[in-house]
Amino acid sequence: MRLAYLVLGMSCVVMAGVEAQLPSIKLAPVSVGDIVSPVGITNAGDDSNRLFVTDQRGTIHVIQSGSVLPTPFLDIESRLVDERPGFDERGLLGLAFHPNFGEVGEDGNDKFYVYYSAPSASSGTATDPIDHQSVVAEYTVSGDPNVADFASERILMTFNQPQFNHNAGHIEFGPDNMLYITTGDGGGGGDDEPGHTGGGSGNPIGGLGNAQDRSKLLGKVLRIDVAGTNGPGGQYGVPGDNPFVGESGVREEIWAYGLRNPWRARFDGDQLIVADVGQGLVEEVNLVEKGGNYGWRIKEGTLDFDNTVSPDPVVSLIDPIAQYTRPGAAGAMTGLEQIGISVTGGVVYRGSEFPELDGVYLFGDFSTAFGPPNGTLLALTPDVLDGTATLPADPLVLDVIGGNPIGEYVLAFGRDENGEVYVATKTALAASGNPGGAATGAIYRLVAVPEPASVWLVIVCLSLSLFCLRKKH
Repeated sequence: MRLAYLVLGMSCVVMAGVEAQLPSIKLAPVSVGDIVSPVGITNAGDDSNRLFVTDQRGTIHVIQSGSVLPTPFLDIESRLVDERPGFDERGLLGLAFHPNFGEVGEDGNDKFYVYYSAPSASSGTATDPIDHQSVVAEYTVSGDPNVADFASERILMTFNQPQFNHNAGHIEFGPDNMLYITTGDGGGGGDDEPGHTGGGSGNPIGGLGNAQDRSKLLGKVLRIDVAGTNGPGGQYGVPGDNPFVGESGVREEIWAYGLRNPWRARFDGDQLIVADVGQGLVEEVNLVEKGGNYGWRIKEGTLDFDNTVSPDPVVSLIDPIAQYTRPGAAGAMTGLEQIGISVTGGVVYRGSEFPELDGVYLFGDFSTAFGPPNGTLLALTPDVLDGTATLPADPLVLDVIGGNPIGEYVLAFGRDENGEVYVATKTALAASGNPGGAATGAIYRLVAVPEPASVWLVIVCLSLSLFCLRKKH
């Protein structure tokens, strides 16, 4: 009897453990219909546990005690480029709080930083067009901790963008207190159009592209010191340990390169996890390292894109840790899992409420098509992040109560100060929503739901344990 119990008990533990690795997920509404196009979620790290939500057309909203405050934290819509009707990738795209935010008496205790798309005074030329400028700026909080000072703007850096798309725009302070900035390749398609190194009319092959051109800031992860002054213009510093400091003709702000449109990135400890949107076949997730070349436009994920490109310098290209493809015949030919059209980077769960999710990277895909909205919630397990799994891995499609894909565009993920995870969605494609209609943006908290089978297995195991103890005595 004791042997039978031990065997059955071990089975219960093992089976319950397997079930608990990836529990079902429930989307618990935090805000629905209050925000138009939420493209970022973050916290200030000041023990207030407020959530700050970046709305694409220029506002930052505060969620406090489960409610969206009526007055925006910041509204810079007047500083943005005019909206492109129907679909636009420009706007207010990034938000990061100073590492000392909220620490009285410390430098930067009232500072935060944004990345946004501003109009350009010049449209450039036919061979070198300028659609808009990307701006990284510093702001200061006013006397009200929930309202910023609009007039406090200090512009750190600007750079031209040849097309409207591929702006990236995630900004975040790393564990080294430096500001990391993701930039797209400048837009269009293929990194081979006018305004792209070696590109032009007719999309010529063999061109280096902006992402491989280390004399440009586009298609990169940048790293700057917001307190420094040795950068161009004197409003930021270039850290002396950046990988290309001292190289002639190279932008010293570059930390890594060879990215197409890194839509959302996030640190987890020392790891910088960057999701990069593909051209048409491969969506990918990368672990970004100092000085790394992630392959675009030579490769798209692990597949060749234009293998006639000669990178300068010639270095090994770093493959993604996970990749997938789009639904359809072309995607099917890659042999990759068919999920959606545009990866949305996420965060690693570090909360305490759902220990079965600890160390899991929760991310998603924008949609299976531009319309109707139909985004997918995805995950990578800790063994993918630590490299013990076979790489590149296939993403895991989460079991979401109500179905997955979820019937909404998946725009961004974020964490509160307790490490709990949230996802931002919407159902209207345009950045300003449906004309004359209500806002369709939503913020949900991801809640792990125990599998009924797991619960019953635990009950059975506990019952058997009690029975065996009674028999023993």
